[in-house]
Amino acid sequence: MLNKAPEQFRETEYFSQFFKLLRKDAMALTSVYLFILLLVLILLGHLIAPYDTNKEFIGLELLPPSWYNGGEIAHFMGTDDLGRDIFSRILHGFYYTAGSALLVSLAVGILGGIIGIFAVTRKSQSVFLLSHLFDTFLVTPILLIAIIIATLLESSLINACLAIFLAMLPHFIHKLYQTAQHELEREYVVTLKLDGAKRWDLIKDVILPNLTITVIKELSHIFVIAILDISALSFISLGAKSPTPEWGAMIRDSFELIYIAPWTVILPGLAITFVIFIITMLGNGLVRVLRKYRY
Repeated sequence: MLNKAPEQFRETEYFSQFFKLLRKDAMALTSVYLFILLLVLILLGHLIAPYDTNKEFIGLELLPPSWYNGGEIAHFMGTDDLGRDIFSRILHGFYYTAGSALLVSLAVGILGGIIGIFAVTRKSQSVFLLSHLFDTFLVTPILLIAIIIATLLESSLINACLAIFLAMLPHFIHKLYQTAQHELEREYVVTLKLDGAKRWDLIKDVILPNLTITVIKELSHIFVIAILDISALSFISLGAKSPTPEWGAMIRDSFELIYIAPWTVILPGLAITFVIFIITMLGNGLVRVLRKYRY
């Protein structure tokens, strides 16, 4: 312990104080536990599922959920028109839908963060042109950009994720750049520059700590948009193909059955809503705790 540098003691104290505030905020702490549950379902949902996603139970087509009359507990959420267990397909869908949204969010956060920080610390003609190029994307809805890009590619879940990534990256970079630029224009930062502060020191001690709240808010928003757009692209046949148990594709394949077997459409929709609720709750909770920590 005595061999630690003063900066390491301060970092340890910062994290300790943050987790103390987190434990005092019941909603934020609950959201963290729910997010951990979401990660478990993404990684292990296929192991929890009682049946294979494409296993067809002949004679049990359109079996209602167990809480309906005629339902069976063996097929807790019922079956679709091919006799496939909906509960198993939804559990597998956590990997395809929520997992893909998480991957897109991480990719946008990492690459967008690097580009945004690089742009704000360098003043050059290329950065200026890049900024104006990204501005043209900001006036166009993300889903529309994603549809245009996905149309140019072969229909698949990977290409849908790529389209959404490319559509959301400019928005994240722009928000990061604007926030960082605002921080660099503060009086104490100007004073540090006049005192000869190095670029890396400004990034580490000024920009990154003050971007934490913005990054969390933006990444939670990106996750929500990503899961909606992944499902939307699959629904219009520009994303996952059948029989992939992606939730948007499941809704598309069963949409004609909405009046005959509404559970085949409603249950995947509820799964999407459940994930959006967790991410929104997590983002708001962490931002609330960080604001208490800072102020």
